[in-house]
Amino acid sequence: MNPALALAPSQPAVLRPRVGRSVPVNVPVPAPLVVDLDDTLVRTDTLLESLVVIGFRQPLRLAGVVLALRHGRAGFKRRVAEAARLDCAALPYDEAVLGAIAAHRAAGGAVHLVTAADQSVADGVAETLGVFDSATGSDGRRNLKAAAKAEHLAERFPDGFAYIGDSASDMPIWRRAGAAIVAGDKPQVERRLRREGLAVTVLPRPAARARTWAKALRLHQWSKNALLFVPLLLGQEYGDIGLVLRVLAAFMLFGMAASATYLINDLSDLAADRMHRTKRFRALPAGLISIRIALPLAVVLLVAGLAGALLLHRQFGMAATTYVGLTLLYSFVLKRQALVDVAAIAGLFALRITAGMLVIDHPVSLWLVTFTLVLFLSLALAKRTAELVQAAQGGRGAVKGRGYLPGDEPLTLALGIASGVVSVVVMVLYMSMEAMPTGLYADNGPLLLIPAVLGLWILRIWLLAHRGTLDDDPVVFAIRDRVSWFHAAAIAALWGLAVAMRT
Repeated sequence: MNPALALAPSQPAVLRPRVGRSVPVNVPVPAPLVVDLDDTLVRTDTLLESLVVIGFRQPLRLAGVVLALRHGRAGFKRRVAEAARLDCAALPYDEAVLGAIAAHRAAGGAVHLVTAADQSVADGVAETLGVFDSATGSDGRRNLKAAAKAEHLAERFPDGFAYIGDSASDMPIWRRAGAAIVAGDKPQVERRLRREGLAVTVLPRPAARARTWAKALRLHQWSKNALLFVPLLLGQEYGDIGLVLRVLAAFMLFGMAASATYLINDLSDLAADRMHRTKRFRALPAGLISIRIALPLAVVLLVAGLAGALLLHRQFGMAATTYVGLTLLYSFVLKRQALVDVAAIAGLFALRITAGMLVIDHPVSLWLVTFTLVLFLSLALAKRTAELVQAAQGGRGAVKGRGYLPGDEPLTLALGIASGVVSVVVMVLYMSMEAMPTGLYADNGPLLLIPAVLGLWILRIWLLAHRGTLDDDPVVFAIRDRVSWFHAAAIAALWGLAVAMRT
């Protein structure tokens, strides 16, 4: 048992032997353990999370809820809790705190949840876990935080208690407690407690690292924005340093805006992601990154990305703004509409290639945009087909949250393969009717082999999708797949050969 939890006995316990006369035996019973909720028992702030839920599900109610602040913080929390109806079962509970609770109960001690969150949230958490002797929260009039909580606990447990908290606002409580237990590594809090002569026990918690942030911002998805460079390469203007720097700036700004949309999407899907087999390990659902950091960061990235795009090039900025709008519409509405979702994904890729042409002041090529649209429509359908196959193999039938039903696989398979074939045809037409007449290639022979290599790669993607072994986004899969790298190298070599023959 944790030594910080074993306080002086608050009352004697009497044990009766099975045989013979009853003999009173004094056994130390640990003093009550009091546990905080926000950022302690759960790796999130339930008030902020409730506001996020209201903001995404009932945005028209948000202003009315915020106005409840005129009734005081406790009244505000009551109004927020009533509007959000937080799913307490989906909250990210801290394993170290749960372990301390289990150890204390095993030693015969009582455990109480006392939180500044509204009473309804405290009750929901207590009912979910079933490990508390009582649960007390703010009652709509009194905000049970800091000094108010310390006074409440001192009156309720005059013989002493142990307290698990997380922040400097808990200092008044730890001064009244017999043991100070800190959830997570909080060096400043620890130093302050030790300066006041209090014994400190730290319950470790995984911290967000650079890799955690990289995954949360989906930096690996920035690879899709490489399409911005394609018009520059096809126009063979990579020798113009000014244009290269402009496209590089466009790439960074596009990535910033895209990362903002990923954060917003994760915030909107917190409860659902926590129930998902793999998404529950993402930084925000797992509580590795705080909402109070992620939300303002998303706003800053979004504003900076779009403002920078408009300053860089007005038409490029408009394309980037359209991209963000379609991305958010997809996240909140379109991803649940069968076939519309894949059309939206294809549209996002087409916007990338269009933005690449606009930022270097090239005329928008209808052939190139159409090729991009049908190619990525095929790849998006491949992912949905693989998901349908995996769902059928797992006995689930429908793809959860996507609008597809059992039996839709033949449709997605037919449409996807057809789109892939059309993309190869459009590439041939683009080369013969637009690329070759430019005179940029002295020998067009190598170019004619590129559609064949692309066609073989598309066939492989569809073979994997049909078997249900395409486990990732086809673009991300291609980045990690050695065979896909071989196809990409072959295409690059053929294009490079056609360019070299001209020189």
